[in-house]
Amino acid sequence: MKLSARISLALLMVLSFAFASRFLSAEEKAKNDPQWSAITEKDAGADFATQGEYLLNIKTDDGEVKFGVQVISLGEGKFHLVGYPGGLPGDGWNGNRDELVELDSETVDGVVTFKSDKATVQIRNGEFVVTTLDGIEVGKFPKVMRTSPTLNHRPPEGAIVLFDGTTSDNFRGGKITDEKWLEQGITSFQKFGDCSLHMEFMLSFMPNGRGQARSNSGMYVQGRYEVQILDSFGLKGHNNECGGLYEIKDPDVNMCFPPLSWQTYDVDYTAARYDNNGDKVNDARITVKHNGVTIHNDVALPMATRGNPYSEGPDLGPIYIQDHGDPLRFRNVWVVAKNKEEVDDDRDYISLFDGETLNGWHKNPEKIGHGTGGHWQVEEGAITGEQDPPGSGNGGILLTDEKFGDCEIVLDINPDWGVCSGFFVRSTDKGQCLQMMVDYHDRGNVGHIYGEGTGGFNTRPFDIFGIYDENDPNKLIGYKTEPVPTAPPEAYSITGEGWVKIWKLNDWNTVRVRVVGNPAHVTTWINGHKINEFNGETFDQPQYNKEMVSELLGKEGHIAVQVHGGQGWPEGAKCRWRNIRVKRL
Repeated sequence: MKLSARISLALLMVLSFAFASRFLSAEEKAKNDPQWSAITEKDAGADFATQGEYLLNIKTDDGEVKFGVQVISLGEGKFHLVGYPGGLPGDGWNGNRDELVELDSETVDGVVTFKSDKATVQIRNGEFVVTTLDGIEVGKFPKVMRTSPTLNHRPPEGAIVLFDGTTSDNFRGGKITDEKWLEQGITSFQKFGDCSLHMEFMLSFMPNGRGQARSNSGMYVQGRYEVQILDSFGLKGHNNECGGLYEIKDPDVNMCFPPLSWQTYDVDYTAARYDNNGDKVNDARITVKHNGVTIHNDVALPMATRGNPYSEGPDLGPIYIQDHGDPLRFRNVWVVAKNKEEVDDDRDYISLFDGETLNGWHKNPEKIGHGTGGHWQVEEGAITGEQDPPGSGNGGILLTDEKFGDCEIVLDINPDWGVCSGFFVRSTDKGQCLQMMVDYHDRGNVGHIYGEGTGGFNTRPFDIFGIYDENDPNKLIGYKTEPVPTAPPEAYSITGEGWVKIWKLNDWNTVRVRVVGNPAHVTTWINGHKINEFNGETFDQPQYNKEMVSELLGKEGHIAVQVHGGQGWPEGAKCRWRNIRVKRL
């Protein structure tokens, strides 16, 4: 039987839905807990079989009318229905929310019903059966099980496979299930810059939860910017729902499939760019396809997501999958780095400090210009150094027992204001080395290179000075910088203004030092921002003798930290070092 388009559309806009009610078992009543969840269809119960998507194609006198329906389980045998004229989201619906049909069920005579004075809908044997109130069957329409066109896509050549079902070892906190799926609450050991990402995820079935309490998680690119993961099947599609850029932008269309369906994110990401003032000059940008449909197209990310594990900055960052207390599953996760050199792996680093002892370290074995060695101990998980005894002028260095050639070192430092210290690479037992200055005092410098015991050459273009509280001249509240009287040879350096922006006052700062070659090329970073480059092959300063330095220091040496000798070190002041790790190159 054919209906007029006017009547059929009216019918579809006020659909009624019914199925036989059932008595709840004790086990099913326990599932009324708002936090109850199922991760398999077997455990999901009868309501899950009804929930899902249906696609209606009704023949009318004016042609075929297409209508998409999403039926969402609300627990305890209750459902919510959303009807989409033209078809399902991403497959025919034009995105006009004003035309949607939304109905809640109620129980009438033991049957769960969507009330209407136009029609009745029953779901029987997986079919959506529409009949008019006078018993005329309009049609039977099957449940549809959409799949993403990128589901099961294999990684291209050169991709970094983070998870393929064989091991969870590429993630910190990684746990693999019996089904060879990955659980939430993980951070990749590898860190990335510009990249593309493919991942597949499955939401748990949590019918009694509402809003953010339904299978909540999130995927953070570089550990900074979240693409929300949530059971928002049938919802409006806000920025805190599935596919949303949290607190930044709603998805263009809500492409969330029903829970327990495998879904895909395909992401193209360009990291933020920073200048040598430490200023962000270009926001990070992201394109996201959810289940094959573009929901964000080259969108700027002006800020990091609240609660992110990595603050905004120019350094590389991991793929982080949030644990919000709800179970989810992940599989087929891989990344393509746009620049293969912009990949770092935490597992390539070895720890030089166990956080409890000075095992693997020794003081300078004989007296040097700075003293007999200084006083070193472990306090609250950090190596602390001061003069021995405090304020005596007797300093020295603490060196690794092992020597290192080409390498990259990462560590945290927290010096008291007024100390004169340094971080040494290619050091001899006498402290002759290439030093990253930690001269944390007026007319000092932190982050540039100094030739300790090798001629006194240096790369510092500016000095730092403290800014003090006007009511307490001993209280440091900030910094300013001034250019040095004689500029060093031209090389990459952060500006003084940039250094002031990135250094964290009265806090731990993360330092990275890379040394390669002989003559050595040394690069330093603080809190992810590049500070300085020293090229021993081309550096041109009267104090620098390339041949002498290269022969003296050679291709490998100790890593060391310093307590400066002399009377400038404040009594009781300390320099602190922790999380010291090295990667051989």
